Amino acid sequence: MKNYWNLKLGRSVLFVIVGLLSGTTVYGQLEENHMYKENYYLFPIKPGVRNTLAGTMGELRSSHFHSGIDIRTESRIGLPVHASANGFISRVSVSTSGYGNALYIQHPNGHTTVYAHLDHFNGAIAQYVREEQYKRKTFELNLYFRSGQFEVKKGDVVAFGGNSGSSGGPHLHFDLRDKNQKPLNPLKYGFDEIWDRTPPEAHKIALKTLDKDARVNGQFGRFEFKVRRVGNDYVIDQPIEVSGTIGTELYAYDKLDNSRFRCGINLITMEVDDKETFKSEISTFSFAEQRNILKHMNYPDLYETGERFHKLYVDDGNELNFYSTDNNKGRIKINGDGEHSVKVVMTDSYNNVSNLKFKLKAGNNVPAKSAAYGHTSGSEINLIDNTLVLKAPVNNTGKTVIYTPEMHELQPAYMLGGNQAVYLWNMKEGLPHSVDINGTNKLLHYKEMVKPGASYRYYSDKMDIYFPKDALFDTLYLQTVYNYIETDKSEEFKVGDEQVPLKKYISVTLKPQLPYQKPEKYSVYAIDGKGNAYYKGGKWEYGRVTFWTRNFGKFAILEDTIPPRITPVQVNRDELKFKISDERSGIDGFKCYVNNEWVLMNYDYKTHLIWSEKLDNTLPFAGEVKLIVTDNQGNEQVYTSKL
Repeated sequence: MKNYWNLKLGRSVLFVIVGLLSGTTVYGQLEENHMYKENYYLFPIKPGVRNTLAGTMGELRSSHFHSGIDIRTESRIGLPVHASANGFISRVSVSTSGYGNALYIQHPNGHTTVYAHLDHFNGAIAQYVREEQYKRKTFELNLYFRSGQFEVKKGDVVAFGGNSGSSGGPHLHFDLRDKNQKPLNPLKYGFDEIWDRTPPEAHKIALKTLDKDARVNGQFGRFEFKVRRVGNDYVIDQPIEVSGTIGTELYAYDKLDNSRFRCGINLITMEVDDKETFKSEISTFSFAEQRNILKHMNYPDLYETGERFHKLYVDDGNELNFYSTDNNKGRIKINGDGEHSVKVVMTDSYNNVSNLKFKLKAGNNVPAKSAAYGHTSGSEINLIDNTLVLKAPVNNTGKTVIYTPEMHELQPAYMLGGNQAVYLWNMKEGLPHSVDINGTNKLLHYKEMVKPGASYRYYSDKMDIYFPKDALFDTLYLQTVYNYIETDKSEEFKVGDEQVPLKKYISVTLKPQLPYQKPEKYSVYAIDGKGNAYYKGGKWEYGRVTFWTRNFGKFAILEDTIPPRITPVQVNRDELKFKISDERSGIDGFKCYVNNEWVLMNYDYKTHLIWSEKLDNTLPFAGEVKLIVTDNQGNEQVYTSKL
């Protein structure tokens, strides 16, 4: 991995957090290459006072690795945020999403500290930002500064903690970045405000077959096994029968002392028969690599359950650089007879360690009673990586046939419960358009096999899809389906499999079969499993609509003619506050004027509130108040009153 920091004794300074856990002292070290003395950085929230965290660097989020630590702010807004070291403010951003109000300080050692989800800035920088917002007539800003403009000293109050942007509650997100803006682990820099003597917790292991001939307990698929805690370690009591090439996954997280939050584990290793086969050390990464987390985790399980499993092997298409593995990239290959011991070691930022041990037994491929991903009751068809899995009741007079379009009669790969047969088809041997099971034919809607690494265009009478280069992690078996929904006279377009992740945005052009008299009032919406619609937009041209998406799924073309709603909360000479909302396409923008003079309005989409911020607090609002709110479809609502 590039830009590893070295945690060594010698020039680095060792700080010790005293506390015994099973007779072990917990240590943390400063970075040798950048740090020359202890306590270079000040804890930014109530320095010197014991605190806890709600998140750590490297923690698995749904679409990215967490890049810093989330410092708790007593569940309230307004705690002072201190500059962690001398330097200058190099950047300020104001946004309704993401980091919300964020401030960046560059330090003499080349590092940058980032303070995000702030309520508001302090001092001269606050005044400057407000003046720029009025000058540019916009709430959202992204400003850069050079040395000498806004110098700060260690301990200066630069802002106040908040809940802005995509924050789920009041806290301070704190990043520490190197000279290349790659995140570093702040907990390696000697913050005595945070104590941790609690080792990581393991909850499940999953084993997954990685080729058509592999089995876990005699079956093909993905199997989960709960672990049993023994002291601070974990075991699976019974050996697991396996054969072929198997991938291991770990559902585990770290908890810091006196905190209920599930945080990240930075170092995970796996040994098979005392030989290290896999190591994941999240010490830094590039923000450009973030999307690869969807291959680091088991994406279908994340989609279905929300659980975030670490893959303990490097999956196809995963370009992250913080792994070291054996020649099999962490995949376990079991052939022949005998048992094999597996040990997974989990180490947190304070070197607290827990172990998980279990045994793999070379299996005889006789199915055992177990729950496998994709294997449920009744007839079912699933695609797992490159293998199509068909499950059906046994019928002595029936057959199971795949059409590619050539006919291929399949034989059962194995039986379940005596009357259920499981059939397996390698998709690389041919793309099936339909399957016949015991006389019942079912269309599979597979249209193309799309390889990663090159751009590709798919054309059909219902939709066209453009895959830019490197949009895919792995080979894609593309499914497309068009449905006319009789109940509401609408049409639905299914593009790909929602359980397959995309690395980059793809372009989709839908070709409606229904007439749309006023297409400017129609846009594309993503439809989730509960039927909820989410605005995607789109550009109409020649009766077709084109949009970009980074997720497969179902899409519909829906109308929005209803303007946003404006509800006044407080309108007086000192403050203007409103609730704004939109039923379908969502809020696109807003403008507020008093006597035709533009007024800065802050916006929090989580509470639907906008509120005024004066350029000069000594001047009261007076005259006509006019608020214009527009949704993404161009519908406009206007509120007026007089003060």
